Amino acid sequence: MPNEQVPTGRDVPNSVNLIIEIQKGSQNKYEYDKTSGRLTLDRVNATMLVYPADYGYIPNTLCQDGDPLDALLIIHESVPTGIVVPSRPIGVLYMIDDGEADEKLICVPSDDVSMDWAKEIDDLGEHFKKVIEHFYTHYKDWKNNWQGSPVSFKGWGNAEAARKVIEDSTARYRDRSSSS
Repeated sequence: MPNEQVPTGRDVPNSVNLIIEIQKGSQNKYEYDKTSGRLTLDRVNATMLVYPADYGYIPNTLCQDGDPLDALLIIHESVPTGIVVPSRPIGVLYMIDDGEADEKLICVPSDDVSMDWAKEIDDLGEHFKKVIEHFYTHYKDWKNNWQGSPVSFKGWGNAEAARKVIEDSTARYRDRSSSS
């Protein structure tokens, strides 16, 4: 499904469409291929780490690394790949991956009343951020002959900061599209 066929969301930046690429518990890394418009197996992570949440991207966004905005979805039952989930941002991890800014939104389903209590990233408990940082610190340890790939963090942002990241990435996408 080409990126442009799915709208960014119904109430951007408060509710955005998250296209699921990877289900929680997977070692497989799928990515949206801009040329074919299909989800493609990018790699199989050689570490024993699995994705700690469903993972995907927000369509019609563009981050500084040249890819759509990434997001982790906190949901009780994992969602199959390719499904569009209207989602509400509750936080953002500011990450540097191989020298490039690579923010990770943290979202919950917009229409899941069982997640209404999660308004901010801190509502997920004291260990949630540590689990996510641990995953992203080590998920590429197998690269470069098991020397890893440089990853660092520039902190966490709340729901308001996450909405700002969405606004910035949608503006960057619009600017690129209008200049093409």
